[in-house]
Amino acid sequence: MKNSLAGKLRSAERPVRTNLDDYLYEHLKELIVDRALLPGERIVPEQLARSIGVSRTPMLSALKRLSQEQLVEWRSRHGVFVRRLSMRELALIFELREMLEGLAARRAAKVITRPEVEYFRGLFREIGTAETPEVRRTYMRKDYLFHSGLLEIAESVPLTQTIRSVNILVSAFGAGLLRPIPEVMAEHDAIFEALLRRDPDESEAAMRAHIRRSVEWLHREADLTEQSKSEDVDRSLAIKLSTGGGTNDEWNRSR
Repeated sequence: MKNSLAGKLRSAERPVRTNLDDYLYEHLKELIVDRALLPGERIVPEQLARSIGVSRTPMLSALKRLSQEQLVEWRSRHGVFVRRLSMRELALIFELREMLEGLAARRAAKVITRPEVEYFRGLFREIGTAETPEVRRTYMRKDYLFHSGLLEIAESVPLTQTIRSVNILVSAFGAGLLRPIPEVMAEHDAIFEALLRRDPDESEAAMRAHIRRSVEWLHREADLTEQSKSEDVDRSLAIKLSTGGGTNDEWNRSR
């Protein structure tokens, strides 16, 4: 296990041992969301447990809870790994976000105040439009404040719990996935205008349109990725056939 990761775990303030299972679960989840543990990275429970001075049992318990939330996966005879989501899987997660965030906007529109809308609008006022890593990181932080703030105004505990579970997957596995900043900022403006009018129908429609464009973008990217993989397989089989290393049956199965 990386020294930097062990250091982060040791430096975190630990609660009393009766809460150790919960602590390990929450802290490991935080490391995945913060990308201290990267998608596809192997986790060695015994090594990680030793590095922070706990036994193997609570560590395994925490990892099993994380596997139930689809953040880690157990591979037979290989161990535990941070999950790696495909573009297609992310697209399906964003489909859920479209419905859930739309409902949050609908609920919030009924009670939101003008100062609250102006606060959300102000979050994005100083963000540039340059496509740089720094600008993208800034946008992502502000976007989180906007969506989580709107969810707070919506005042629905079940909705909050559900959206947060979905957004954990987005944060952990969708880092860096962002359409052009001017495009998403214009979509935000439409949401703000609908919220200012306190129109539930328009607010929900504007929010759903905003996230639906990300859904469509992710599905297109998934199509391109899958098409490229298919072409690579066809190319490999064609080379094998031309050199006598493959069979027509293999070619037919690839079609």
